[in-house]
Amino acid sequence: MKTAFRFGKIFLSLVVLIGLLIVLPAYLEKQLFSWKICFLVASYLLFFIPTVWRATKFGGLANREDNRQFKSLSGRVASLIGVVGLVAVHWSGIYEHFQFGKENTLNNILFSVMGIILILSGVILNQVAVKTLGEFFDRLTIKDQHKLVTSGIYAQVRHPIYTSYLLLFIGFCTFLQSWLSLLALTLVCSRWFSNRIIIEEEMLFQEFGEDYQTYTQQTKKLIPLVY
Repeated sequence: MKTAFRFGKIFLSLVVLIGLLIVLPAYLEKQLFSWKICFLVASYLLFFIPTVWRATKFGGLANREDNRQFKSLSGRVASLIGVVGLVAVHWSGIYEHFQFGKENTLNNILFSVMGIILILSGVILNQVAVKTLGEFFDRLTIKDQHKLVTSGIYAQVRHPIYTSYLLLFIGFCTFLQSWLSLLALTLVCSRWFSNRIIIEEEMLFQEFGEDYQTYTQQTKKLIPLVY
């Protein structure tokens, strides 16, 4: 019963999130059944399904008040920028695409294909990363008997889940060829993720000390061999 309740609660939250980001602005643009909107809805569902899997298998996420990002003013501001900014990016992207129409030229088709590749790469990476973390995929907290995960994709980058979000959102803007939204996304994510990564790495360094320091020296933050 508890498992079903957790599944239902997380899945409902997921539906509301996708509705806010994609379905509602598409409905207002009278493009709800456009193939591009249908693709985006399906892709976002697949992207967030690992969160439902984690909650169903390992229980609910940590309490919000234990989230390290909300314990500092800079973290709360960054979170607010992230939430408001991403809603704005999605709404403006859908508006820009359908209001200013994209003809089926070769360039536009190539951008659509590129966007699909980025989105699907983000979906696959997210599923791999979340399943590798297992019960340690959570809010920014240290759990009881917390372990430092350095295997699988985490042997290459320290924050692959954030990388998957970037792939998803950049893919969204590219797929819709919404370049103003892509610019806004760059500003939003640079503030949101940079703050989150700083807090998370400080938290893990405090918990694991030299082990984490050694790990940071052997891996990149977001992009293998690059950054």
